[in-house]
Amino acid sequence: MEEIKNAIAKNLCELRKRKNMTQADLAEQLNYSDKAVSKWERAESVPDIGVLKAIADIFGVTVDYLITEEHDDPNELRKK
Repeated sequence: MEEIKNAIAKNLCELRKRKNMTQADLAEQLNYSDKAVSKWERAESVPDIGVLKAIADIFGVTVDYLITEEHDDPNELRKK
């Protein structure tokens, strides 16, 4: 589970920064607090599956992309 937490944290942070979004911006779109997003990005907790799907939709990636640590091309976003 730690590997998945770390993968989600890393990918979420990278995707959010690529879109020039703050944690508060993402939290607002998800109807969550920025503190929750911060915890996800620090791998202290993970979003539930419904929220993971919403995050994937916001960034145009798959849930699999979010939970996978290594990607063939870090600049490639896997479209759903």
